[in-house]
Amino acid sequence: MRAAGGFTLLELLVALALFSVLSMMTFISIQTMLDSRQQTRQEAERLAAVQMAFARLELDLQQARGRGIRDEYGNRRPAVYYGLNPDEGLSLTRGGRAIQVPGRSGTSLQRLRYRLEDGELLRETWPVLDRGPRLEPFRQRLLEGVEALEIRFLDDQGDWHPRWPPDSASPAEQWPPEGRGEGEEAPPASFPPELLPIGVEIWLELTDWGRIRRLIPISRGEG
Repeated sequence: MRAAGGFTLLELLVALALFSVLSMMTFISIQTMLDSRQQTRQEAERLAAVQMAFARLELDLQQARGRGIRDEYGNRRPAVYYGLNPDEGLSLTRGGRAIQVPGRSGTSLQRLRYRLEDGELLRETWPVLDRGPRLEPFRQRLLEGVEALEIRFLDDQGDWHPRWPPDSASPAEQWPPEGRGEGEEAPPASFPPELLPIGVEIWLELTDWGRIRRLIPISRGEG
């Protein structure tokens, strides 16, 4: 017999065991919920980063302008350039940038480049179009975890090209081979430097989400 109002040792052990099991189940449930929320937050942040990178690309390409430049070696570069060397990336001249000078208003042109480096998508901009040999670009890291960047260009005839200017571009001026940087690839032998595509197809291959495609029209505006 047990004393009135008391518990036997066995009953206490059973109660403690049940309490331990319930506590463990509660802990696991809470931990699972926290892990799920953390994963959801990380996925949301990743989605926002990818969307912002594509939005930046789209804005720059839609503002593309037909103005070629001279690079740091004195070579002529077309308004939009994408060659067979993936390390060079995509270069273009864009407009629509506000001039931030007191007493002056309007827009100015800007030279920029997109390229991959160590799994990151970079956006590089120069303060002038025709740059000198020691002028370094401003670099902005847009997106991490990028394995590959692939680009195609749509011309007026509805044909797609893996590089720009395309090999079939009509002659305008000869590319000067002298002074080209070591290891630098030359574009097609002749091309109109102001030639712009009417559309650009961009593929980003991400380490976590695989391949993502975006098709961007180009307005060919002025300014």
